[in-house]
Amino acid sequence: MGLAVIRTEEIYDAATDDAAFEQLASRLAQAAGARSGVLHWGHGPADIAEISYSGYFSGDQMAIYDDEFVYDDIWGKAMEGHPVNRVWDCEAFVPQDAFGDSRIYNEWIRPMGDDTYRCLGGVIRHGETMGHVGLHRGRSQPAFDANDLKVVQDCVDHLGRMLDIRRRLNRAAHRGRSLHATLDLMEHAVFTLSVGGTLIDCNRAADAMLMRQDALMMRQRRLVARDGHDDAALQAALRAAGAREGGEGGVLLLHREEGAPYLLSLAPVWTEQARQLVLIVTDPDSRDTSLSSRIRALYGLTRAEAEIVTALCDGSALEQLSQERGVALSTVRTQMKAIYLKMDCSRQSELVARVARLPRLAAMKD
Repeated sequence: MGLAVIRTEEIYDAATDDAAFEQLASRLAQAAGARSGVLHWGHGPADIAEISYSGYFSGDQMAIYDDEFVYDDIWGKAMEGHPVNRVWDCEAFVPQDAFGDSRIYNEWIRPMGDDTYRCLGGVIRHGETMGHVGLHRGRSQPAFDANDLKVVQDCVDHLGRMLDIRRRLNRAAHRGRSLHATLDLMEHAVFTLSVGGTLIDCNRAADAMLMRQDALMMRQRRLVARDGHDDAALQAALRAAGAREGGEGGVLLLHREEGAPYLLSLAPVWTEQARQLVLIVTDPDSRDTSLSSRIRALYGLTRAEAEIVTALCDGSALEQLSQERGVALSTVRTQMKAIYLKMDCSRQSELVARVARLPRLAAMKD
């Protein structure tokens, strides 16, 4: 019998609340009287985009599962061949003797001193989203009964909708990150302005330029040039580009205290039903084309994550990175999961291949 009732709103809270999603597997396990639980969605058991663990197994233990035993999970494989959106007592199609002889039980579960032996599981599909749920008990615990199964089955439709919402939100966030990252990849400062000249958005290089105040500054949310003559030309160009009829782009120079002048290009653009101005400022003295810098900008990685990707592309192993960086192997694996999510891939080989396909920019330095 379930030990606790899981409310529908708890499931839908997990659609937009990361903390609630992380706790959801634990709440499902409590509701079904299970000792441990896992909930994830992705392209398949080995291509997981997001996961919720109940916490019974440690992060290091689950990392070993992800690296070495995900393909040997005979419960997961058996569920793939049965109808979706239904919860099953896995003993119905994986007899206890077969599970007891399995590699995952003898080489992962037993060496931990654990006796996990029973499973309620199912495949959840809603639209384009595929999810999996698994709830577990030990060998010495009673088998799951029909009431336990019903508790989880009653949640399946809600879980499917929740996972689909998370997938859509993650995709939208990824697109937003990709848009900003693409602009950040450029060796130019990019400003988006209203037709009235007020700042709407800017990329990383543009933000750094405003912080330097060596040529451009902000005044009442409007861009102004540091040099008086340049500012007169800039404001005239903004008015011409923002004109209601026949807005025209322009090119001008922005002088700074040291170094060659910036080259400024201005053009009106249409975004859906709104007209905006795009201003691009090129710094002839700044061209960082390093691989680490490019993948940081392109995929929104942190500096540490970009260094890990670069090292993997150079042939380093995760264990080697752990030693060189002076951190636990589980920490590197956690960083890898974040990297996979940001780069929209699921395997190390796919990650390396994706980076290898980036165009080589060394020639551009000339």
